[in-house]
Amino acid sequence: MIINYVKIIDRLERVRKVLALSMMALVVVTGVFYFKADVLVQLLTKPLGQGGLIFLSPMEGFMTKMKVAFFSAFIVCLPLILWQSIRHAIPILRPAHKRIVYWVIPVATLLFAAGILFGYMIIIPITLKFLLDTGQQYMVAALSANLYFSFVIMLILVMGAVFELPLIMVVLALVKIISSKTLKGKRKVAYLGIVIVTALLTPTPDVFTLVAASLPVLGLYELSILLISSYEKVSARKKQSLVQESDIMHEWGG
Repeated sequence: MIINYVKIIDRLERVRKVLALSMMALVVVTGVFYFKADVLVQLLTKPLGQGGLIFLSPMEGFMTKMKVAFFSAFIVCLPLILWQSIRHAIPILRPAHKRIVYWVIPVATLLFAAGILFGYMIIIPITLKFLLDTGQQYMVAALSANLYFSFVIMLILVMGAVFELPLIMVVLALVKIISSKTLKGKRKVAYLGIVIVTALLTPTPDVFTLVAASLPVLGLYELSILLISSYEKVSARKKQSLVQESDIMHEWGG
């Protein structure tokens, strides 16, 4: 009982250290990015074109810069936060799961960065153009800076998360939760879901735009199937090889 209590205290202490380090990193990087917030603001307003932003309260300008700095810092610090969290969780993981952990973070970081880039270059310009063109038919756009950056940041983070699809599926396959057979069987349903989500993120009646925005995500789904199928084949060969070696050893022993 005392040993279990000590283990719980030790794990809570590890969680506290991770949270403290993560918060410290976020605060420091946010402070650095705040002084470069003008560059980040210009970058995020570039898809808006010639349209300007307004702020509706004395604090909105300051809070908008803080929001942009904080979320930029969060994106930069995310690999560190993940690494610290997983590093402290490694001692309680099974050996097979530990091997998975070491390549998850760099792959997750690359996929997240690709999703952010895709969201910034493709999704945001398409979405903004459609929404503003629709609204300006009967209204004059006067965009609040706070609401605009909340909208843009949300889209960027969503696309970053969407691009983690192959990694999530491969990890689920490694821990035997899903298989390539299951993914192939649910392909039509998955395609429909991907198109629906993409249509919600890019609310445009242009079919070409919808297809162009959906194709990368559909490609990620197929990539997931390919990776999982390859892993299953390698695993099957290893198992077959072990069985054959066992049979040979059994015959020699007999």
